[in-house]
Amino acid sequence: SLPLVAQRSRRAPARDEDPGPVSVMRSATMRITISSDTIGIFEYLADAKKVVLWFPDQAVMEPQLGGKYHYRFRNSEGVWSGVVTEFIRGNTFGLTWRPPEEEYETNLRYKLFPQGADTIVELTASGFTSSAALDKAVKYFVFYLQNLKSVIEAGTDLRGQITQRPKRPAGRSRPR
Repeated sequence: SLPLVAQRSRRAPARDEDPGPVSVMRSATMRITISSDTIGIFEYLADAKKVVLWFPDQAVMEPQLGGKYHYRFRNSEGVWSGVVTEFIRGNTFGLTWRPPEEEYETNLRYKLFPQGADTIVELTASGFTSSAALDKAVKYFVFYLQNLKSVIEAGTDLRGQITQRPKRPAGRSRPR
């Protein structure tokens, strides 16, 4: 089996159609198994000193429910800012997600499941209004989940090993 599994929600149509007055939100759930305990992995999600080892290049974070965070990514303009929406140490970490140039906000939710000496990290990205925006976000977050695994298990940051990183985190695009 592959180390990373992405699942699409089955509730939204596969292609973008005009839903009329109904708002259709799309989401994706990605899972990866990492050889570490839940508390250790949680620190890589919620501690500003550890999150920069695999995700943003700079981070300021208040690791608590309602806390604010600010991320900066190299080769990207602006600051990604949001609020911690869920915080259960060693278990669940949720936050709002909005790239600086995006009009809409989406949500990220990390949930950790212990599996013996390993942990399944499940990331759900939700609130996308188009399949294109969701697909872009999935591609982006798949890379960073693989990087999280690489940093924790091998001490290797994949961001420096590829010639071109994903351009920027995807947010929602406007319905057409």
